[in-house]
Amino acid sequence: MSALLIIPLSFIAYVLKGVATFGPGIILVPLGALLIGTKEIVIVISFLDLISNASLLKFNRDLLTTSFLIPIIAVMITGSALGAALLAWVPSSYFDLMFGLLLLPLGLWIMIARGRDQKTSNNNVVAARASKTDLSISLLSGCMSGLSGITGPVLAWHLGKTYSKEAFRSIMIPILLASAIARVGVYAVSGSISVEVLTLVLMALPGLGLGLWVGNRLFLQISQVWFSRVVGSLIAVSGIKLLLR
Repeated sequence: MSALLIIPLSFIAYVLKGVATFGPGIILVPLGALLIGTKEIVIVISFLDLISNASLLKFNRDLLTTSFLIPIIAVMITGSALGAALLAWVPSSYFDLMFGLLLLPLGLWIMIARGRDQKTSNNNVVAARASKTDLSISLLSGCMSGLSGITGPVLAWHLGKTYSKEAFRSIMIPILLASAIARVGVYAVSGSISVEVLTLVLMALPGLGLGLWVGNRLFLQISQVWFSRVVGSLIAVSGIKLLLR
C-alpha cells in the first residue's frame, strides 16, 4: 500500500521539475527512501528523469546549438568520472561539507539578487560555443555528481545568472537527459534494475505526466524574478541537505 504514495510524490516532484527544470530528487529521494529504500528510489528516479527530460526536450530547443551543448556534456561526464575516482580515496563527508558551504550562499544570492538584473533576465541568446567558464563550471558540476550524487545546482547557478528562464531550460534539459541515460545504462549493466523498480516507475508515470503539465503551465506564467527565487531556493536546499548529511 505504501508504494502507492509514489503517485502523489511524483506529481509534486515533477511539478517542481516543470517549473524549475531540475530538483525532483529533493522531494523524491528522502520521502521515497522511507517508502521503498534509498537504492530503489534512486534507480526509479533515474528512469523518471529520463522520461521527464525527454518529454521537455521539445521546448525552447531552437535557442540551442550542438556546438555549445556537446562540449559541456562531455566535460560533465569527465567530471563525474573524476568525482567517482576521488570518492574512492577521500571520505565523501569532506566533499559534502565543501559543496554545502558553496551551494547555500550561491542559492541565497540567486534568490535575492538575480531577478534585479534585467539584462540577463532577458538574455535568450545562447552562445555559439561554450566558454572556458561554462566548461569549468560543468566540470565542477560533474565532479559534484560523482562525489555526492547531486548534479544540477552548480550548473543551475551559473546558467541561472547568465540566461533567461527559457534559455536556461533549453540548456539544462539535454544535459540532464544525457545524465539520466548514462545512469540508467549503468544500472542496466550492473543488473540493478528489478521488477519492483520497473513497477514503481510505471506507477509513478501518471503523477509525473500530470506534474509536468502543471509545472510547465506555471513555468510559462511565472516571472523571471520568481523563477530565480524558485531556482535559488532549490540550490540553497541542496546545500543544506549536504551540510546535514
